[in-house]
Amino acid sequence: MRKLKVMTIIMFLVLVAGCTNQPNNDKEDSDTASFDTILVDVKEQIAQSFKDDGVEEEVLVDGKLTFYWETDLTASEESDPAIAIWVEKMGLNKEEIVNGTVIAAMMNVNADEIILLEAKDEKDVASLKSALEKELEGQIQTWKQYLPDQLEKVENNIITTNGKYLMYITYSNPEKIEKIFKDSF
Repeated sequence: MRKLKVMTIIMFLVLVAGCTNQPNNDKEDSDTASFDTILVDVKEQIAQSFKDDGVEEEVLVDGKLTFYWETDLTASEESDPAIAIWVEKMGLNKEEIVNGTVIAAMMNVNADEIILLEAKDEKDVASLKSALEKELEGQIQTWKQYLPDQLEKVENNIITTNGKYLMYITYSNPEKIEKIFKDSF
């Protein structure tokens, strides 16, 4: 009787282990993981750039960058008033995105701005890209009048896409962030 119980437990554990190791075919979950992975990698690159520049203070704490605002464009506008501002100034249709995050410098003397979007459908990519281009036009006008030394950074902006993903990069080394984005696919 004892052998039967032990065998039953072993078979149960093998069955459970086999089920938990099955690949996840849920496309939405894999897309979300890709979005999150890109976002984490971008934040880690920004933190590394600060370290490379000699900043000893910890820049990435509990997944948040200390010198940047981070806005989840899919959250409710009641929870974060900045969402409405971003959506309006870009002319962004929130109904077209599954995920969207803006990382922008806290200081008004730094033009750093990185926007990562995941479209609900590939047919929405063109209008989302137009929203990012509108943001770029606005940033050029702002920095042209405000701090011309940051204008060069804005003029070197990169807007790139891959499938349903879009990335807007105004950063001192936009190629490093673009590489992270491209290497994610």
